[in-house]
Amino acid sequence: MSAVISIENLNKSFDNQPVLSRLNWTINQGDIVGLLGKNGAGKSTLLKSLLNIDDIDSGKISIFNEAHMSLSIASKERIGYVPQENDEISWLSVTDLIKFRKQFYQQWSDEKVCYYLDKWQIDPRKKMVELSPGQAQKVLITLALASRPELLVFDEPASALDPAGRRDLLKELVNLACDENITVIFSTHITSDLERLASKIAILDKGTICYFDDLDKTKENVVRLTLHGKQLTQQHIPNALRVEVKGDNTYCVVKKIDERWLQELQQQGIKIDVSPMGLEDIFLEITAS
Repeated sequence: MSAVISIENLNKSFDNQPVLSRLNWTINQGDIVGLLGKNGAGKSTLLKSLLNIDDIDSGKISIFNEAHMSLSIASKERIGYVPQENDEISWLSVTDLIKFRKQFYQQWSDEKVCYYLDKWQIDPRKKMVELSPGQAQKVLITLALASRPELLVFDEPASALDPAGRRDLLKELVNLACDENITVIFSTHITSDLERLASKIAILDKGTICYFDDLDKTKENVVRLTLHGKQLTQQHIPNALRVEVKGDNTYCVVKKIDERWLQELQQQGIKIDVSPMGLEDIFLEITAS
């Protein structure tokens, strides 16, 4: 599977404070990646750096096998981007904004524009400034989808929407990504949104991607263990994220169970309980480790 995005040793600072540090990341065609991170972790900075909206200090970024700072016009047309905040010309009407954006995309679909404006009940005669935050965000999403992109980059795409609106949007994006094999990256702090849409999860912490794997594998592999009648330290538990000893028992969270280690303990007669974890707890454990 070919790489759509490749990031090598990316570094980015603000006021001499590192935000992204020696970050490496590869995203393949058709991946739907949910980017999780605490507030201030640098999710927006990473996405803006990727698209050359923010300058980077050092490192290498390529999109469609081209350097991100010198993307061809044809490659730029293959990218749809929705920022976290509406930075469009607020005094333009929705119709005029659509006309303005349309001129930059040869594959523009008026049919998609009509479909989404009708679906989301947006009056194209209204000015952007007259729309609610949720409506304005839907207009930005419509603009991104109308360009028929091969890569969609969303920064908190559903942040201004109510739960029903978020669910509807995420369902639409899942269908679109599956039908057209689009690569999607979206940042979020809402784990339920990520579970509805993503095929992969990336966690940004301390300036780097500290975890990146299939979402289903993550929920299967990251588990809580209780070792009854056995005291072990973290160095004796493979892939341990956190270990706590209480009395004669050991409680731990592991990224993945080492089957040989598990069998050895079971052969010693040690009772082991394995408990699955929710995605929010998994995120908190990984970023705390």
